[in-house]
This record gives sequence, structure tokens and C-alpha cells, in this order.
Amino acid sequence: MSGDAGRGRRGARVVGTAEKVWSGIGAALVGLVGVGALTPSTGAAGPLALGSTEGPALSTVTVTDVIDGDTVRAGSQVIHVIGIDSCPVSTPGGIEAKEMAEAMLGGRRVTLRTEPGVDRDASGRLLRRIDLADGGDYGTFMVPFAHTAADASYGVSRQYLADLRDNDGNGRTCG
Repeated sequence: MSGDAGRGRRGARVVGTAEKVWSGIGAALVGLVGVGALTPSTGAAGPLALGSTEGPALSTVTVTDVIDGDTVRAGSQVIHVIGIDSCPVSTPGGIEAKEMAEAMLGGRRVTLRTEPGVDRDASGRLLRRIDLADGGDYGTFMVPFAHTAADASYGVSRQYLADLRDNDGNGRTCG
């Protein structure tokens, strides 16, 4: 195989990856514009008082810090988004996932949704789903991107996991 042919294929991979990254950024911006129009961007994080309803318990908080693509902070509480696994921030995919999470969640009020029988992981992080102000589910938004995959850890419900996997056509690629 000639060197030119090898470079051509590698160049196509780089272009394909760049297109995927830019399309992800574009989708995040579209989501950000939609969420920003509906979500107040000010307000302090309140206590995580969980309500008692027949369905999952809900609480509304303000995200004060984005740790990575699947972990945020609201005040003193660290929340891991159940049902998804984003790349570590030490990888290119992890940087992209964190940037997208910051655009979608940083400084915004969100609703935390519990999974029945699931509360915290071994590190003490709250395990929750995140509902966006527009009614969308953060995990469902993230899994189509290469930096995030559906994740069965922590006792996520079978139905929610199946829904995430239906939207996750590519698994997770961090490189």
C-alpha cells in the first residue's frame, strides 16, 4: 500500500471525527438555546429535600459545578447521573462530555429524579436522573454522543436502561 493511500484513509477518519465533534457541539448549542430560553440561570442551590410522591421522588436544585459529563455538584451535594457513563476528563472524549454538560447544566436549575431503591454510591454521591427544564432527560440527551454510553451500574431500572440503549447507537469512545 502506498503512503498516500494510508494518509488518505487516516485523513478520512480525522474528517469523520471532526464532523462528529462539530455535530455534537451544534446539537449542544441547539439544546442550550432551547434550555436557556426556559431555564432561569440564577438562584442559589437549595437543600436537597426529596418529596414523597407515589412515583420517583423529585427535587429541584441549581447545578453549581460540573465535575465531568456524568457528575455534577449542587451546593455541597455531589450527584452522579444514573444510567450513563461519560469518558473521564483526562481523555478527549471526556473533555467534550464535560463541555457539553457545562453548556446544558452549569448554573441551571434542574430536577433530580430518584430510582426506586437507589440512593447513593460507595463514595456517597447521590445517584439520580436529571430532568432538564424543558422536560427532557439529560441521560437520553447524552447517550447518542460517542463520549457517553448507557450504563447498567447502580441499579438503574431496566426500562430506563433499555430506553438509553435504544438511543445509544455507538457505545463510548474516549480517545
